[in-house]
Amino acid sequence: MRKLLLTLLCLITAHSSASLAADSNQSIFSNTKLLELAKRLRDSDPQGVSNSNVKGWQSPNNLQNLPEFDDMNRRILQVCQRIAQSQHFKANHHFRLQAWLNISPPGAYNQIHHHANCHFSGVYYISLKAPECGSIFFRDPRIASRMMSYPIDQPSDFTSTEIQMRPEEGRLYVFPGWLEHGVEENKSDRDRISISFNVLATPNG
Repeated sequence: MRKLLLTLLCLITAHSSASLAADSNQSIFSNTKLLELAKRLRDSDPQGVSNSNVKGWQSPNNLQNLPEFDDMNRRILQVCQRIAQSQHFKANHHFRLQAWLNISPPGAYNQIHHHANCHFSGVYYISLKAPECGSIFFRDPRIASRMMSYPIDQPSDFTSTEIQMRPEEGRLYVFPGWLEHGVEENKSDRDRISISFNVLATPNG
């Protein structure tokens, strides 16, 4: 199971890193701007919405409609289009994005969940303090695999049921929407701030 998850995640992350690291100066500027926008949105709607987030703030799923996020939204779609091409998606499709902000203060975390009705899901890290801020983790979604645990001292490629991906500022992770995932508790002294998103490929016309 671990090899399957790593194959999916490493393939997709390679596309993501290459596209977002093309201009490091632009990435730094964008993160600074995104951080300011995130805090401004939270101040305008302190309650936010509640989904998988525990003790954290989440915006409505409407970043794709806000002009301030046009640059980031375009980058996300470009990455997903490259991944789709590498996975032989049909050419006569366009991609629809839905995105939202997450601000997770110390003590906040995200429960295990999956994203329905989308082909790609992902997260872009704006600001954090690693590794104390907590990692995103992906769990084997096959229920039968959890019927019995292995009597092991440490997990292997055969026995592992989840993997962790350490967050980094400026890093984008993309994964299948059906893949169960969660985020560990933020044990740092800083907010963990990110953009999460869903992307759906739909036929043209």
